[in-house]
Formats: sequence, C-alpha cells, structure tokens
Amino acid sequence: MTQAKRPALTVVIASLNGKRYIEACLASLRKQTGNVDAEIIVADCVGKEVTDMVKREYPEVKLIEFNERKSVPELRGAGLLQATGEIVAMTEDHCIAAENWFVSMIQSHADHPQNPAIGGVVDNAATERLIDWSVYFCEYSAYSSPLPEGVTHDLPGPNVSYKRAALDQMRDMLEGGYWEVFLHQRLESLGYQLYADPKIQIWHKKHFTFGDFLSERFHYGRWFGGTRNQFSSLPKRLFYLAFSPLLPPLILKRLRDRVYSRGQNLDKFNQSLPYIIVFSLAWAAGEFFGYLTGPGRSVMKLS
Repeated sequence: MTQAKRPALTVVIASLNGKRYIEACLASLRKQTGNVDAEIIVADCVGKEVTDMVKREYPEVKLIEFNERKSVPELRGAGLLQATGEIVAMTEDHCIAAENWFVSMIQSHADHPQNPAIGGVVDNAATERLIDWSVYFCEYSAYSSPLPEGVTHDLPGPNVSYKRAALDQMRDMLEGGYWEVFLHQRLESLGYQLYADPKIQIWHKKHFTFGDFLSERFHYGRWFGGTRNQFSSLPKRLFYLAFSPLLPPLILKRLRDRVYSRGQNLDKFNQSLPYIIVFSLAWAAGEFFGYLTGPGRSVMKLS
C-alpha cells in the first residue's frame, strides 16, 4: 500500500484567547493565495465557544481539544507533534496572516534549504491605544518591518516555520513544553543557522489592560529566568541573578535601538515609554525571582 503524500504545509495555531481571536486568524488563512495543500491544526483549551465554531465554520481544520488550561508552548507542542506537513509553521490565535503567507514560507524554505527554521515579520494591527502599542514594542519590536533579511539568533514564535527534519531533533523539548527561544537554541547548538525573511508577514492584533500585561511581563520574566537556570552552570546562574537588577535600562536601550533602527512608529514608541518603563521593571523583577526560586507555574499565566 502506498504511503499517503504529506501536505506541503502544516500550520499549528495555539488557541487560548477566545472566539473572536481565532475567528479572525482562521479567516485570514482561508484567504491564502497560491492553492497550497495545507493542513491546519488548532490546539485549543478555551472550550466549546471555540471548538463549536471551528467545527461549524471550518470543518477542514483538525482540532486538538483540551478540557483544562494549557500553556502556549504545551498547545504548540501538541500541534507540532501531530503535524504531517513537509514544512510546519506556528502561529497564535491573535495573529492575522498576509494573503501570501503560505506561499512565502514554502518559497523561503526552498530558497534556503540549509536553514531548518525560518521566521518573518510581526507587525502591529492593534493600533488604537497606547497600551497595545507598548505591548507590541515589548513583545515584537525585534520582528517589525522593515525586518533585516539573513541569518539571525532570534525568530518570532507566532511567525516561524520548520523543515520536518528539525522537529525530530526537538521532539523532547516539544513534549516538555518549552518556548521557542529554547527550541531555537537547540537547533543552533546542533550547528544550524536560523534565518529571517521579511517576505513572510503576519500582524499581531490583541488587546490588553495595563494590569493584564504587567502580570504577563512579570511571569514571562520569571519563567525565562527559571528555565534558563536549567541550562546553566552554577557560576552562570549566580551571575544572572546578580546582574538581573541592572536589566531595566538595558531592556529599554535594546527596545529603543530596535525601533529607531527600523525608523517606523517612533512617535508611538515615545508616547508609550511610560508603560514600557513599567513593563521593563516587571520583567526584570520576574527574571530575578526566576533565578532565585525557579519558574514556578508562571508559564500558565501567559497568553
């Protein structure tokens, strides 16, 4: 019996923010150009509000349903482990894809056969409020337009795709629920290079309150510090702990340099600075406690 042909592409969507977000995300995938043979997987922990809509409006989508809260990397991992495509992409429910997203990813992997992971642009579509701009700058300014093309050490979790062979080399980390930063460090440790391609574009569109993102920033910092400890020697862990109170000005400088180097949205960045300063302090406090006490359950606070 002949083995069924793999789809050209699988897209895995982590769904935990609710129906209005996943609806917009899936609608953008249905508008894709190029007639790409694509498998869409939604890994959801919201429940019936989402799953009933997906089954009714998008019967072609493969659903992975969880009855209990899962973290973003757990949802991603569940989807990635069931993906069958030659190229496997990750995004999140708050993201809207450009109409050529599928064909751009496939073409980029064909053009760069030596790079197992390729990421693209994440631009902002939540533009009405300064709080949402500040969230965007904190989370995604490294991936904003105009994105420099070439080898990089940093790819965005909501807009990254992998050659199938790369997933096999990260299976233990996918099962362990690690964020993309550690997946990509694994690939680099094996001698591979990551690649950024500005032709692969999505938009982030998610709305936050000040308190919501303040909490997220602290918990993301704590998770990062606590998880980083697991991969570091004792001298390095002590260095990170001692150094973490100095992080806020370094974070601010890095963000400013990124935004100014791209030359876009400078007025929004400057207007958002009061929020960004507070969020940078929250990250540094979280990272400090992560080095001191471990990641705890902070990953479950992130969406």
